[in-house]
Amino acid sequence: MADKIDDILSSWRAGRNALLYGPPATGKTRLISELFTALNKPPEAHHGILLDVADAEKPFSRPEQEITIPQPIKVVWTTFHQSYGYEDFVLGLRPEITSQGARLQPWAGIYLDAALELADTDSEYKSVVIFIDEINRGNAARIFGEFMTFLDFDYRDGGSVPLPLPLRQLTYEEGQSEEIRRPGGRTSRIPEGFTFPRHVYIVSTMNSVDRAAVPIDSALARRFDRIEMRPDLHVLALHWDIDETAIPTPTEDNWEALGPFETAYLLLDRLNVAIASGLGPEFELGHGLLTPVLARRTADDGTLQPAEEKDAWRSLAKTWDDVLFPQLEDRYSGRPEQLLDLLHVDTSPTTGGYAWTLRTAKGGTVETRALAPVRVSELDIDVIKRSFRWLTR
Repeated sequence: MADKIDDILSSWRAGRNALLYGPPATGKTRLISELFTALNKPPEAHHGILLDVADAEKPFSRPEQEITIPQPIKVVWTTFHQSYGYEDFVLGLRPEITSQGARLQPWAGIYLDAALELADTDSEYKSVVIFIDEINRGNAARIFGEFMTFLDFDYRDGGSVPLPLPLRQLTYEEGQSEEIRRPGGRTSRIPEGFTFPRHVYIVSTMNSVDRAAVPIDSALARRFDRIEMRPDLHVLALHWDIDETAIPTPTEDNWEALGPFETAYLLLDRLNVAIASGLGPEFELGHGLLTPVLARRTADDGTLQPAEEKDAWRSLAKTWDDVLFPQLEDRYSGRPEQLLDLLHVDTSPTTGGYAWTLRTAKGGTVETRALAPVRVSELDIDVIKRSFRWLTR
């Protein structure tokens, strides 16, 4: 995660915004959550060493991770969704009843409020960072509107071509806008010719698989540095405390001896290779989908102990039923033969039970190429082991 945080900070230092892009469960939201915390309390860097000769027990330590934007930093979190609009993010007009009657009162959205925060001489903040989760769940082009221009740092204060804010919804008098309401009960006015402050930064996440999401257009996408978040088997190896170098390649001679975590590791690897080859790498399965597989249990004395092997197999089967297989069904919707091939339905083990079979009619007169419904976690433990081990091949 630390190297990805460095990538985001490097983008900001270069006057760019950052977009974390990848399949679900690859750690995008977790990463920006860690960055959210790091901006308030910087963690240890993974480069450099500090020496404290006065500390005999621990003379060496890591320095804090360098935050490369002006501090103190105000951090704001939002999530785009289908009903999220320009009025929430930039500027909205809300009806207000006064003694003179009803009027439309301007209210600053998150993006405009960030600019007003840095323009406020009484503010303690030098930078504002806006975290946008699921940027493609809303109509991002409409949400940003004409303020899409100010994603480009060249058009901000101090840039090569600074442009004034185009807020035609406001009325101006004697060089000042009407009063704008802001979060927290504050108000501000904008002078004519006001330019967008430089130190407003955005980091956002985007799901590469979600078909219900709205693709972001090229004008918006080119204003972000795209940081790809891919499935990472190494994260699973650390989570399960297994040695990746000791995981064997499944063969005819050793596949029946694979343990539950070796099997889960190899299973995700094989599934993603097949998915990348047939559908594209953006449809791969994130490693986070398998982290629920039980690796440790709490003993009676409160200590963490390795899970029983049988419990780990059952947990893998339940994770498959509840999490992994629904993702496969979604990706292979309309491609039943590819799913059957992925599950080795036509090439199952020659002996013993197997979880995935073809559906049959009770009368036996109808030929079908449909997968028989099954809850793998409810099968005999030997069938569970054999089935998942076979899938790694």
